[in-house]
Amino acid sequence: MKKLLCCGIVSRELEHLLQQRQANVTYLDPALHVDLDRMAVELGRGMQQVGEGGALVLGTQCHPDLTNLAAAKGMHGIQAKNCIEMLLGDEMARLDSEAKTFYITGGWLNNWRGIFVEGLKWDEIDARQNFGYYDRILLLDTGMWPIDDEMILEFYEYTQVPVEIVSVTLDNMGKLVDQILQKEGG
Repeated sequence: MKKLLCCGIVSRELEHLLQQRQANVTYLDPALHVDLDRMAVELGRGMQQVGEGGALVLGTQCHPDLTNLAAAKGMHGIQAKNCIEMLLGDEMARLDSEAKTFYITGGWLNNWRGIFVEGLKWDEIDARQNFGYYDRILLLDTGMWPIDDEMILEFYEYTQVPVEIVSVTLDNMGKLVDQILQKEGG
């Protein structure tokens, strides 16, 4: 059985992609990105649980030492910088050329308070200062997470940056998951 360690941000997308496969997935808390020391500890625990030969469904830039941590445990991972690149692939460059864009997924939208308010301790002023650089927020809708107008409005009120919804497929992420499963012998 395949053993994977995945960020909870893309848990529903991964579960959908694995419907026809047997896999044992361990999920990390989506808000770990805000505390790299805590993330390193949780990555270590998760990697220990998954074991040598397991695979990571985490972006290579989600933790600055992720590649070394994985190599030390005999693990490999998806070749994408983050969950956004997992979903968009080369399409991200085109979208970036249109405007200064901050990307979120349904998983991010469902976890933004834990990430920004509780984790980073940003109040609305901090949020506006940090998000003020961006022209837009693109919400990548994979169809796997519930998204409603109230959720979008609350996030907009927090950031004061227009939120646009873009429907995306799981095709690119599916290819990346297939690649790591094949490396693992499946």
